[in-house]
Amino acid sequence: MKVKSIFFCFLILVLLVCFTSFAFAAGTKEVFGLKDIPEIKNKRPLNTIVETGMVWDKIMPYIEKFTKATGVKVNVERVASPVVYSKENMELMAETGYYDVVYVETSWTTEWSEYLYKLEDLASKWDPKGVAGFREDVANHSPSILICGQAYGDQMVLPFYTYHMGMFIREDVFNDPTEKANFRAKYGYDLKPPTTDAELYDQGEFFTRKKGELLKGKPLAHDLYGLAMMAGAYQINDDISCRIWGKGSDYVTVVRNPDGSLKEFVITRRNREALRECLLEYKRELQWCSPGCLTANFDFVVAQQGEGRAIIQAQQFSNCFAWTAGMLKENVPDGKLGIYPTVGGQPYTGAWSMGVAKASKNPEAAYWLVRYIASFECQEAVQKEGGQLSTRMDVLSDPVWQSAENRYPFGILCDYLRDIWPKQAKYVPNYWYFNTKAGGKVYEMQMDVFHKPMGMEATLDEAVAEAVAKTVELTSKFDKTVPIREEK
Repeated sequence: MKVKSIFFCFLILVLLVCFTSFAFAAGTKEVFGLKDIPEIKNKRPLNTIVETGMVWDKIMPYIEKFTKATGVKVNVERVASPVVYSKENMELMAETGYYDVVYVETSWTTEWSEYLYKLEDLASKWDPKGVAGFREDVANHSPSILICGQAYGDQMVLPFYTYHMGMFIREDVFNDPTEKANFRAKYGYDLKPPTTDAELYDQGEFFTRKKGELLKGKPLAHDLYGLAMMAGAYQINDDISCRIWGKGSDYVTVVRNPDGSLKEFVITRRNREALRECLLEYKRELQWCSPGCLTANFDFVVAQQGEGRAIIQAQQFSNCFAWTAGMLKENVPDGKLGIYPTVGGQPYTGAWSMGVAKASKNPEAAYWLVRYIASFECQEAVQKEGGQLSTRMDVLSDPVWQSAENRYPFGILCDYLRDIWPKQAKYVPNYWYFNTKAGGKVYEMQMDVFHKPMGMEATLDEAVAEAVAKTVELTSKFDKTVPIREEK
């Protein structure tokens, strides 16, 4: 499983210092909160499982507030992120009802949809404001992230925090007059955040330098790499997703009936070609990365840029931005980051989310706990206290992020997410991960297969063939609702 819970020491410190005494009122608009939860008749305790980490440390007091307000105790089991899927999957498939509230990475949503309640069905049963009230509140969340939490058009989960990806660049280097002039002289066009793979390749080459060479007119104390990418057999598929979606393709094409329902999944010739192109481009660009990137996860890549050893993180989780900025400030005092869409403008997207198990012995209370954790009050705590990124637009729109002391890095990060989410929302409904019950299984498989050609364990063609064959095999086995075929 992806490890998305990142301990941002710098972020937490700054947030706590800046916002301990700050109370933000969300205009005059009434927002859902504990006061809106009616008397819950079923007092049976709830069980849930979540990650370890700072963000849940900060949310635990809010769960205690829920218990005090409703009289329903919540038992929270906390485990490392990679363990969440296996523990929950066993209980869901056995329909034990052990976990009332299910912690869901969005690529698992459709896979687990038969074991989860449709949240609007629960709203119609227990919410005094009905489905309309439910929709009014959840509409405050990112439109694209909400779609990730749907299965066949129904909202199955509500988001907790996001890791929507972006490209981090050294803004101070890109704006340096000498670097700009030298780049234009060598490549014949202006230095700017790359929007094509060709530009990314050029910039990776341009900024890769040896110790003693100049950067911004000063000799380097160490080798410098143009790029930093996490090519290890763990999250390389998130990098590849950014690239294949950015080409207007996918691992599998979603084919719909005239009424919008799913007809079939097809691995087209273009899907295969796009995947090979992505792997080839990625492999070529690794020459502009530290050799350590070959086995890297997000922490190594962040450190590369944060220590001043890399200029561009080509694809990175947005919840690493403030962490990288804090590290860079410590190591390169005049360094400054910018965040932009990944090449092609369709970064890997998703969130950790929460839903209600059908086998729950107390779906009434479970529904209200899911609603509360997605509420403005808890989501504000996710971002201001827990150091993670809320998916609520009203939290990201808080003027405090745009104050002089917080504009960098928090304000520009909030601006990036608020800008890209509506743009990407039109694409997300057809991303294959979010339409198949085999999404989680295929995701796990891709980690190893996409890494192989980077580590010389397979050729590009062998990796594509293996990915295609296993995608067909896993989807045929775990998604009986939609047929899959490979276009010859």
